[in-house]
Amino acid sequence: MLGSIFRPEVPLGSARDIPIACHASATGKGKLHGSPECSALRSAASVNQFDIPFGEAVERLCKNCRWALFTDSPLLPLGAAVNDVDSLTIWLDRDPEDEDDIKAERDAATALATGDYPPHTNDVGDTDEDDNEAGHDEEWERYDRARNLRYGRHSHWRRLHSYLIRSNQAVADYPFLAPWADGLQSRLTAVLDSERRAFAALVQPAHLLEAAAVRVLPTPRFSNDPGFAGLGAEAEKTFRRAWYEWSRRATWSWQRLEDHDFSVYTVVSDAFGRRRKGKPEAHTAFRQLSADWIRQARERAARPATTPWQLVAVKTPALPRTRHNEPERDPLTLWEASVIATYQVAFNRKSGTTALLVPHLVAEQLLACASHDMPVQRLASDGSALPAETLLEQWDHESLTHS
Repeated sequence: MLGSIFRPEVPLGSARDIPIACHASATGKGKLHGSPECSALRSAASVNQFDIPFGEAVERLCKNCRWALFTDSPLLPLGAAVNDVDSLTIWLDRDPEDEDDIKAERDAATALATGDYPPHTNDVGDTDEDDNEAGHDEEWERYDRARNLRYGRHSHWRRLHSYLIRSNQAVADYPFLAPWADGLQSRLTAVLDSERRAFAALVQPAHLLEAAAVRVLPTPRFSNDPGFAGLGAEAEKTFRRAWYEWSRRATWSWQRLEDHDFSVYTVVSDAFGRRRKGKPEAHTAFRQLSADWIRQARERAARPATTPWQLVAVKTPALPRTRHNEPERDPLTLWEASVIATYQVAFNRKSGTTALLVPHLVAEQLLACASHDMPVQRLASDGSALPAETLLEQWDHESLTHS
């Protein structure tokens, strides 16, 4: 539907000279149509078909018509590029948040500072049992709302970033679109940064640092705890699987370390199956194990580093394109997304690159998870005192991507 894609303000470059077949009433006035069957032509006494340069036709194109184009027509990829730039307007000029939204965000930040779930309490006293249950349900609903808000902020920030990256690629493919795209991209960048800050406010930097500390913990050695007796010959296998599941989830998450204890509980329960003998003792022993792993990780996170903070550059990947109703599969883990949003000190919108000032352990984990899709490199490794914005602008991430 060329008329709904190409508006008069969209630059056309060499595409303006491409001939396009149109239909119009014999008077030669009015809109140009992609088909003689368009309802707007029903009242015309006669209809003429003719070729006209696209640049001359664009202001008169019917917005309801489809044009039959050959699959190799240059208007098809150009139209897709124009769509990628024009889609930025969806996110601009939105109504500001009202006071209730702001209060909900603040409450979510307060709740998530203690973890993803209500703290464990052992209520003892004369309080009515129904009141206790109602208060418990209300507190769980509060944390549900807080988690949903964080996921919403995270998803929206990632989607905005992806739209910007796609518009960058459109401009790279068609440089003549740059003057039109520049203003939209600049405005979207401000919206993107606001959304990033809102998401970062719902993430705890301490949790991200502790997650990075889990990655460098030595793999624990199995010792035959008496509490494992009910597992029999499966004890060591269960031990190793519990460590794998807990450490993997903890390393790539935005949650506090205690919130991953359920993964250990699940491993032990699966190992017992329907058997019950020795199961409570095994759960107790594994709770003590995970508590020890958490203690070690926090001690490692608190240990002073030779290089406490490092400047790191990251090119964050966009969300892959999906078909209608297909789920989005983000190439970033929740930990990676949280780190990029939390520690950003500079952003280059034209290259889609970000400079992060991060603790040493976080830098090491980012570098370890660098990939072709997400290049990562230390900035100012030679001790340069240039501003982060300048260093980011000079960063040659393309050489890392193609090497």
